[in-house]
Amino acid sequence: MPNRLRHVLRGRSYHNQPLRTALVLLALLIILSKLVGHRAAIVNTSPSVAPGLYVRSSAEPAVGQIVDFCIPRAARDYVSARTGHTGENWYILKPIVAGPGDRVDTTGDWLVINRRQIAPMPPMSDRDGRPLPRWRANRLLGPGEFFVFSARIPNSFDSRCYGPIKRNEIASVRRPLLTW
Repeated sequence: MPNRLRHVLRGRSYHNQPLRTALVLLALLIILSKLVGHRAAIVNTSPSVAPGLYVRSSAEPAVGQIVDFCIPRAARDYVSARTGHTGENWYILKPIVAGPGDRVDTTGDWLVINRRQIAPMPPMSDRDGRPLPRWRANRLLGPGEFFVFSARIPNSFDSRCYGPIKRNEIASVRRPLLTW
């Protein structure tokens, strides 16, 4: 191995620091692309959950956990009208606020969970005047049912619109690795 290369690899050549930095960044990019390609890591850009990098967790879905799931059937007509796509292979990232045995009431002006007012119900239509779906019920969540909701923005597209999600619809539990 030539002396110059040996010095670069050992970190003794300070004028080649940009090359070393570029090689490290390239390696990280390759690793990250493999993780994202298998959905081990995802990038969230939606404001309803802190934007950032989220990684798959081995935890089971429970109240307080953040989960990702395919857009529910009850929401697909709205998603299609808004985006021109069915949303069939798109995922939503939301925190779970209620689970099996919790009482959820969306029949009034407020989302009520276990007799506690959580947040107002979303408006009847979105900012472009399209009618929003609304899930109207007052019932206990059954086994394997979870209610997702985000308080980060007032018009979050969550279970108030499409109802509870089922355990088998949840792709994974996520934890933030880096948020911004």
